[in-house]
Amino acid sequence: MKPPKLQLITDFDEAKWVQVALYPWDEIHIACLGVFIPVGFESYLTIRHDNSDPALGSTAPLNFERLTLMLQDYTKTPEDCFVAIWNGLGWGFEGVYSDLFNSFSRWKDFDKFFKLPNRNYYLLQCDILESLKIGRIIFGYLDFERPNLMWPRDKSWFISNEIDYDVTLVGGSEEMIREIENFPYFITERFDPAVPNYGIYRADWML
Repeated sequence: MKPPKLQLITDFDEAKWVQVALYPWDEIHIACLGVFIPVGFESYLTIRHDNSDPALGSTAPLNFERLTLMLQDYTKTPEDCFVAIWNGLGWGFEGVYSDLFNSFSRWKDFDKFFKLPNRNYYLLQCDILESLKIGRIIFGYLDFERPNLMWPRDKSWFISNEIDYDVTLVGGSEEMIREIENFPYFITERFDPAVPNYGIYRADWML
């Protein structure tokens, strides 16, 4: 498989709206999902990373490819998306995509992160389908890594994979959210980004 066509972004003018649209990481808002996904979309839902609903059979991981294909239908700019990868992930993004850092003497000197409270991200620009190629090739197979943040240039939707949560957060139009909600192999739940959730979506290792 050809490597993804990614562009490393160090000018964050196109991403400042995200910083403005998130709730501050403080004692008042920290329990609200609006800390991790911008407020202002028509509807929101979570999708579990592991389908453990007995009614749907055996446990299976979230089909992120299927979700991405759904998202592609709800933007006018699928060829122009922004993808953020947290710089603390341990799978070696910097080494796998070392060519992105050629303008720096070495990737460890890179300091132009897209910054959100308590999180630094590598910000990338790519076609939405190229985002499905991000990860490592192990024994000839792609070990896919979900984007931590992703949105199209037209800002029609937003997804967030907060590192401490075991769900994907999705914000967008009611039509899009309803389609995702009705897909039979997604386990979803609506949420209001302004309502505290008190950690109910935290990953098991955080509990």
